[in-house]
Amino acid sequence: MENNKHDFNNVFFQQASGLAKIGSWELDVVNDKIYWSTMVHELHETNPETFIPNLVTALGFYRNDYRSIVNEIILKSIETGAAFDFEAVIVTKKKKERWIRAIGNVEMIHGKCQRIIGSFQDIHSSKLLALQMREILESISDAFYAVDKNWKFTYFNKEAENLLLKKTEDVLGKNIWEVFPASADTVIRKIYQRVARSKKKESFEYHYPGNGKWYEINAYPSHGGISAYFKNIDERKQAAEKLDKAYQEKINILESIGDAFFTVNKDWVLTYLNKETEKVLHRKRDTLIGKNLWDEYPDAIETDFYRQYHKAAKTQENLTFEEFYPALKVWLEVTVYPSSTGLSVYFKDITLRKESDLRLLHSNERFEKVAEATHDAIWDWNILEDTLYWGPGFGSLFGYQVEKITPTLKSWTNHIHPEDRKQVLQSIYGTLENPRQTNWISEYRYKKNDDTFANVIDRGIVIRDENGNPTRMVGAMNDISERKKFEISRLEYVGQIETQNEKLKNIAWTQSHIVRAPLARMLAIMNAIDDNNKDLDDTLMWLKHLRDSANELDEIIKDVVEKAQHLT
Repeated sequence: MENNKHDFNNVFFQQASGLAKIGSWELDVVNDKIYWSTMVHELHETNPETFIPNLVTALGFYRNDYRSIVNEIILKSIETGAAFDFEAVIVTKKKKERWIRAIGNVEMIHGKCQRIIGSFQDIHSSKLLALQMREILESISDAFYAVDKNWKFTYFNKEAENLLLKKTEDVLGKNIWEVFPASADTVIRKIYQRVARSKKKESFEYHYPGNGKWYEINAYPSHGGISAYFKNIDERKQAAEKLDKAYQEKINILESIGDAFFTVNKDWVLTYLNKETEKVLHRKRDTLIGKNLWDEYPDAIETDFYRQYHKAAKTQENLTFEEFYPALKVWLEVTVYPSSTGLSVYFKDITLRKESDLRLLHSNERFEKVAEATHDAIWDWNILEDTLYWGPGFGSLFGYQVEKITPTLKSWTNHIHPEDRKQVLQSIYGTLENPRQTNWISEYRYKKNDDTFANVIDRGIVIRDENGNPTRMVGAMNDISERKKFEISRLEYVGQIETQNEKLKNIAWTQSHIVRAPLARMLAIMNAIDDNNKDLDDTLMWLKHLRDSANELDEIIKDVVEKAQHLT
């Protein structure tokens, strides 16, 4: 019964060895003999009946690049008693290369090696598969590593070495969280544990605090651990962040600009609009984005908006136009920028400007009519632009052909009489520099087209901005030459009268003394006659004196009249 059992175990062992392609071997160190089992002979393709191996011939089957390595391993085991387990390539008797695994345990007696007993296994197929996998993993552009259920590295390819700056031999068999402690307390550990537990793949982006770089990682469950493919996306991430930042800056700009802005694609679908567009159109962007422009605004199809937008899309040329939108009762100034993907449209409400332009037009018409109706030379000085407008009065008063002249402040000052120019300029600039002063007036001589000078009175009103700075000055010049001449004549006439009066006054004062002398005598004679008791001779004598005095008075009066006639 025991023999049957032993035979069964032997047969079972032989079958198992054959299936696993494992043979046994023994090295008798003392007698320098080697024993190979049938499977070992089969792996070396030698005949067990004719080939008797020894250490030298056995080592001779190893490929040249492994022979010295195996020899050192065995010699070390003989010297130290250390067991060994290695993989190597042998070249069979029939010159075939085969990957094998050799395991040896040393038997030592009194510190000396007596024999080595071991196994010899054909691992050629699995090794080739592993090498092919290695070649594949090494050839892929992504970095790759694998860890087992204890989080120890089992594989680490070249790209992983390049990205993580670790050598394969420095990480294999070591715990991932010990090799990369910066990751131990981060989200990557939780994700790896979840993948290993759930057996489900996960893809994610990870910022590794160890080097401050971004990685894209695909983690797969593998034999209780995980396999991870990853690549450095730091440049892409930075580029994406820059792009996102640029995009956000662009959005911020579009949101902050005063103009309304929207974009449509080739199918006229609204893809973006800013807050200003919401204000102008009185619509929220979430009710418009993704909608067809003409479906939302069918009343605009018969307007210039529709025609100009389609023209820009067709010609691919920028367009600017103004159009009234009846539905909102607004005037819009629109600029269209076409591209290969659609249109970008900037627009703004110019209703107030249009109304102001209309009022300005009417005001200008009234101004021009007033300028035509008056005899004054009306002028309008734009101080900021240093431009000057002359009304028709400059032609009628001073003989200039206004339509052929572009007046400037310099041309005006050059026409002021040199003797008057300084005081006029001081006067006008003094008014401009005083923010509380708005009215200006000055009299001076102004050169006419025929080179003569006209006496003018010039009045102006200063227009200032909210800070009191002068921006414009409007005024009118009036020719007062005739009035000046009249004033001069009147003054001369008054002077003549005053001179004559003075002469008359002198004549009267002088002659009054001469007249009073004969008149006094006449009064005395008359009183003497009255007191003379009517004596005839005396009376005749007094009458003769009276006649002489009267004749003297008559001569004096004639002389006064004659002098008065000479005064006129």
